[in-house]
Amino acid sequence: MTENAKIITLGNGLRIILQKVGGAKTCSLGAWVASGSGYETPETAGYSHFIEHILFRGTKHRSALDIAVEMDEIGGVLNAYTAKEMTCFYAHTLSEHAPKALDIICDMLMNPKLDENDIELEKGVIKEEIALYNDSPEDLCADTFYRNVWEKSMLGANILGTEETVDSVTKDALELHMKKFYVPERTVISIGGNFDEETALSICEKYFSGMKNTDFPLNPDKAEYFSGITTVKRNFMQNQLIIGFPGIPLGDNRRESSLLISTILGAASSSRLFQHLREKLGLVYSVDSFSVSYLKSGIFAVNMGLNEKSEKQAIRETLNIISEFSKTVTEKELARAKEQAVAGLVMDLESISARTSRNGRNLLLYGKVITEDEVIKNIRSVTLDDIRITAEEIFDFSKISLCVAGKTKPKKAYKEILDI
Repeated sequence: MTENAKIITLGNGLRIILQKVGGAKTCSLGAWVASGSGYETPETAGYSHFIEHILFRGTKHRSALDIAVEMDEIGGVLNAYTAKEMTCFYAHTLSEHAPKALDIICDMLMNPKLDENDIELEKGVIKEEIALYNDSPEDLCADTFYRNVWEKSMLGANILGTEETVDSVTKDALELHMKKFYVPERTVISIGGNFDEETALSICEKYFSGMKNTDFPLNPDKAEYFSGITTVKRNFMQNQLIIGFPGIPLGDNRRESSLLISTILGAASSSRLFQHLREKLGLVYSVDSFSVSYLKSGIFAVNMGLNEKSEKQAIRETLNIISEFSKTVTEKELARAKEQAVAGLVMDLESISARTSRNGRNLLLYGKVITEDEVIKNIRSVTLDDIRITAEEIFDFSKISLCVAGKTKPKKAYKEILDI
């Protein structure tokens, strides 16, 4: 359990995590639900995201305008997001207004109006979002990369769904989805900052105690990884490309090593890729690496934006840096990466919103919340040998994948560049 945090489980399995922050004048709160694109089917792709949108259209007791006005009247912030393995609804208010914000979020989750006219209107909004997404080189490249490396898993699907699945949405379909996924065992309420605990629990019990546990825990299948080359031809000003490998899932004891490898390679301005490709050779406009972890699967990748004429040299230079990494990484680089990771964590968790979000997300996905000190200890304990061994395991060139969006070359040309 994290510092000063209390976890309360209702009789139906819904968990509430409360963390008081001394001296705070605000409260952050929200609901984390294990409903995301990774749990959908090809026919229901995008339904989790659609529900995130439609719940703002009103409840049985509040119109969409009521929700907006009530939050504005208390000067609060109300928002939501959908990811591959969760949907989150969250708010941040002054402490005295926390009960109102919590009541609004609970009402949205438990009493959604799901009006047919609102559903039709929201279809247009989300299809515009899909079109905007496809006009972004970074988003289009990433979406195509995930779809192809995880081609047999919904973990690779676009969170927004497709125009076809969005058009297929009905009130009955959304109600069925919520009945399946918006259940106690897949829901966490997280509240942090300065708030009255008795009042918060009373609101949660009022809305959620009547829910039934359906014995539907989080247990997704591992996404099978497929290597290969994918191109998306678009008339972008710059090309966007991703070079990727299978990564480390959540809960794996190599995750800290993977995150530190990413920091050393391309997640900071002092990183090898940034310094070599951008600062020394001027081959790219942007370059970074990332280690993404889900419950049973992960990805490690390098992402860059560059001119099509620079592709061959930039890819070759990147592969050289990656291939020699495990043999050349130094204690000095590791020490610097650890300090960056620890500083980022500590500074982030000084935010009440970030702390509350972390509590909710971790309790939902891990079933527990690891303390800040434990996380720091895990980072500090990574050795140079751990880094080398994990890098050797991740950077298996027989499993390399490449995705390029923009003014692309034929796949044969990329095969020659990758030497596969």
